[in-house]
Amino acid sequence: MRARRPRSRGDDARRRQRPRPPAPRAAPPRAVGRRLPRAGRALLAAAGARRARRRVRPAARGGGRDVNRPVRVLYVVGNFVAGGAERHLLELWRRLDRARFEVEIACFRREGQFLPDVEALGWPVHDLGVGRRIYDARGLLGFLRLVHRTLSFRPDVVHGYLFGPNLFAALAGRLCGVRAVVVAKRNVDAFETPRQVALQRVAHRLATHVTAVSETVAGTVEALGVPRARITVIPNGVDAARFDGPAADRAELAADGAPLIGSVGCLEARKDYGTLLEALADLARRGVAFQAALVGDGRERAALEARARALGVAERVRFLGERRDVERLLPAMDVFVLSSREEGIPNALLEAMAAGRPSVATAVGGTPEVLRDGETGWLVPPGAPAALAAALADALARPDEARRRGAAARRWARERLSVDAMARRHEAFYAAAAGGRP
Repeated sequence: MRARRPRSRGDDARRRQRPRPPAPRAAPPRAVGRRLPRAGRALLAAAGARRARRRVRPAARGGGRDVNRPVRVLYVVGNFVAGGAERHLLELWRRLDRARFEVEIACFRREGQFLPDVEALGWPVHDLGVGRRIYDARGLLGFLRLVHRTLSFRPDVVHGYLFGPNLFAALAGRLCGVRAVVVAKRNVDAFETPRQVALQRVAHRLATHVTAVSETVAGTVEALGVPRARITVIPNGVDAARFDGPAADRAELAADGAPLIGSVGCLEARKDYGTLLEALADLARRGVAFQAALVGDGRERAALEARARALGVAERVRFLGERRDVERLLPAMDVFVLSSREEGIPNALLEAMAAGRPSVATAVGGTPEVLRDGETGWLVPPGAPAALAAALADALARPDEARRRGAAARRWARERLSVDAMARRHEAFYAAAAGGRP
């Protein structure tokens, strides 16, 4: 074995003079909130996005928004059919201050009676291509498109409306680091399946804010585990000026000189038109003279027409389908009726009140918050055809009292439920949410 030479002082000096290898450079600190999370980059790559690593604006999760530019709001909606939520959105979009707000709209399907009106506003409308089911391959691809759209637009606020869009908005907004992720709660959802309830709970808990149309609806949001401080109540509004024009010719509604009972709404289970038809059959058996006109369409139409025939009132009830001239039809009605089993604050009722129509409605959701029994209309329990028939008979038998309540409803709706006030409330809400205040 070779003996080791003792180390000398010269060896130590030479070792100190030898250049050392450079230390590895420390990775720069990650800018939290400025890059899409890894899962999001993978999703965008699957969707074919070219800029999957695009930086999200610094204000997404921290810092302040540039106050010199408009607040960017991305709406996520289903479609543009002539429903209450769609009418509400159309009126809101028409009134948002374009100097203060920049809007883009992402829709599941680019369809519906209100689509030409929405396109006329000039806001960009993006079709996500989601089918009737949100859980299939088209739903996944539509969600990926929404993520890409969110990254491209870089909104301060993303606002979902109704069940599927709420879920998409909450997931995409959180994934992309949007400051204000908002979902809208518009009714009490008595007809939801267990899966829908579970997914709705996920969406509401992911959201930074929830808008509710009434205090009653806000209570259902709290029941999902959302703190009250994150819930903002903004009631629906009505454009009363729409109903100042001439009424439709009653002959157009097949009234034949008899008092006309009318209703406006989607022909769906939650509207419970079956109970209304039973109430109308009760009136017919009592010998009450009337004709009825139901404005709207939906999946229940064929079944309801068959039910009217079975009850013997088919000759008295006319199904008018979708109409774009509701402002002409409502003033021609002697009594407006709403038989729903669930509601938030029904736009059709607000429109009837603004038109000065005496109204009979079920006491569900936020309806009692706007219609006062004995003052501005009649309230009855849901699912009670006898009570509904009795209220309708009373309204028809006392036309002077009906006119008094209709006039009071008109004043109340125009003073307290202005669509302009509704738009200003949304503007204030968006500005606060974009600034990070709850």
